[in-house]
Amino acid sequence: MRRILVYIIIGIVLSGCFSGASKSKDKVIFVSILPLKYFADKIVGDNYRVEVTVPPGAGPETYAPTPRQMILLNNAQAYFSIGYLGFEQAWLENFKSDNPDLQVFATSKRIDLIKSENQDGDQEHLQGVDPHIWSSPATARLIAENIYNGMMQIDPGNGDTYRKNLEALMIEIGRVDSTVTKLLSGTSSKKFIIFHPALGYFAREYGLEQLAIEFEGKVPSPRHLQEVIDAAKSGNVKIVLIQKEFDKRNAEIITRETGSRMLQIDPLDYNWPGQMIDIARKLSEQPH
Repeated sequence: MRRILVYIIIGIVLSGCFSGASKSKDKVIFVSILPLKYFADKIVGDNYRVEVTVPPGAGPETYAPTPRQMILLNNAQAYFSIGYLGFEQAWLENFKSDNPDLQVFATSKRIDLIKSENQDGDQEHLQGVDPHIWSSPATARLIAENIYNGMMQIDPGNGDTYRKNLEALMIEIGRVDSTVTKLLSGTSSKKFIIFHPALGYFAREYGLEQLAIEFEGKVPSPRHLQEVIDAAKSGNVKIVLIQKEFDKRNAEIITRETGSRMLQIDPLDYNWPGQMIDIARKLSEQPH
């Protein structure tokens, strides 16, 4: 009886996979994360279905694609990557070997990457690059252009549509930039605390400094926590930002020690304009 149940379960799983495979006959492109899907949706319109690899709530460092996603990837025309996320380093080569016709485009092209000191001459170590390139309007413009350029390679026949959509997206990014600039104009503190250092490009664009609780992707040591607390006190930092997928315990220690408020953000949300403005609004709430 148990063996029969196992066969039934396998049959259901396979039928679901092949159902996904039949849908993949549509024109499909993949992106790594939800903010990239937002940009791709705006540019591509109805010409392609845009699938995202890392779903809401999952971590882009360690995510593993589902069987259904692998089947869809085998029939996808293009993949738009960040280029430096952990799961991309583990899986992109597999995607290309399983689908030799898959064209892969790095949306980080021409972006001035933020790098740590983990360098070895001219040989760049991937773990030394801040991968959160979507976190500012300046980098978003380049991401949008990179997606547009990729679409022009795989589907030049719809170039006029993609160009018009890109222009509309650039106007929208400009509006976000203007709103964020206005919100941040009244802030006296140029520093903010964040659990995972996801706003490096945002901070660079607007002349801010992020103080990260997480240290080199690891749980912070007591010494590092104390350094963040001291920096927060000296800089009159009263806001602690935390992404919803991370443990709050270390952030709570800092809020208690500094008298700060903890506010939740979601830089991986699909609604990129809303998140950029929400982050700026929360940072603007720091006392003068």
